[in-house]
Amino acid sequence: MAGLEIPEDIFDRKPTPEELTRRLTAALKELMLTPGDLAGFMEKNRDYRESSATIRGIQRMVSGETRVSGEMMVIVNMLLRQHRRLKARYPDLKWERNQHGAYWAQVEDWYVYISPQTRGRWILSCSHGQSPKDYSPPFGRWLDSLDEAKTKALACVEEGMNNLAEFSYEAT
Repeated sequence: MAGLEIPEDIFDRKPTPEELTRRLTAALKELMLTPGDLAGFMEKNRDYRESSATIRGIQRMVSGETRVSGEMMVIVNMLLRQHRRLKARYPDLKWERNQHGAYWAQVEDWYVYISPQTRGRWILSCSHGQSPKDYSPPFGRWLDSLDEAKTKALACVEEGMNNLAEFSYEAT
């Protein structure tokens, strides 16, 4: 995915199943997503299938056991583009540490919090403002490292922005 690439559709070339598997794996690695994370994202966005079946299908695609579907590549490519746009939009996010060892940063009018937990894990949450009464997406994310939490912080804010936009739309 790095470097100069020629769009495949210019020559109507279809990627091989092995190439698709490598691309899916590389994208998930860059996004720091597991098959379970991706399945959770799909479920939150109205995937009607059983979560266990979705996870199993993604795991089979990642392992190369089944072909990576075109739909899955569309979803993952959209997430990857969003991730890269957010990183480019906020290249110098300033993290501050409080007296309890938690980190926080402000992204526009959103606040992102990363708090240390047991066994070296971290929990990531965000809110639309500083008050406990301000909107916060429904569930924080448990992550294995501070770097992973910082990487996923912008996606957490974007998800909160999407939720608020959806609530506003539904209210009209």
